Amino acid sequence: MISRMLLISMFFIAFSAQSQLISSAQKSSPKFSFDTNTYVYFNANILNSYRSLAPNESHLNTPLGLRANENPLVCASYVIGVSIPINNFLKVNTGISFAQNGESYNWNSNENDSSFLYSSTYRYIALPISLSSSYGKKIKLRLSAGLVPSIFSGYKQKQEWTDANGSEYDEEITIQDDLNFFKLSAQASVGIEYFFGKISIRAAYLYVQQLNNSYKEFEDYIHRENAQGGQLTLTYFLK
Repeated sequence: MISRMLLISMFFIAFSAQSQLISSAQKSSPKFSFDTNTYVYFNANILNSYRSLAPNESHLNTPLGLRANENPLVCASYVIGVSIPINNFLKVNTGISFAQNGESYNWNSNENDSSFLYSSTYRYIALPISLSSSYGKKIKLRLSAGLVPSIFSGYKQKQEWTDANGSEYDEEITIQDDLNFFKLSAQASVGIEYFFGKISIRAAYLYVQQLNNSYKEFEDYIHRENAQGGQLTLTYFLK
């Protein structure tokens, strides 16, 4: 009888201890929630930049020529900004961006050593603004969409070519007075964000589509950037 009572007592003690361990684990385990932190952030975007290009039919309807064979160009952009919650699940993000996009061209002769290549880069100072939402535990899924108004800050085209004898030449063009000073783009991203302490790290896929023409109204072409690639973000919580 005594042995049975001891066995039953040990069972209840073990059950009680196990229940306390489970309860403690549930309390310490992070719960699903939306991100409502206010933080500053730094973005680095590595994008495969390209463009849509068409003759300006309202002007001279100039053929595209060799520009019809242009290729994408990998470009980097950087953003410093702040992210502020506006309710329990939505945040507004804004900052200053040093952005660039471009295209390239590469031709090689099949008959001799002649070749010609160039890369064109358009630089802008931008003020991106977007809405975002992040949901999960320590690892959260993040969605974001917004607009990027930009002011033109510079252009560079680097040309390299060889003649039929293989002699090499190069030239750099930095003056381009036919470009629009203002650019407006839409962007959207989806990514994963990991939170630890007062810091988070985010990796995302980013897509950018320009909405207006890169060139002035009465120029030969209608040029609009489209770019996609990776975005890496580091944040620091303010509160």
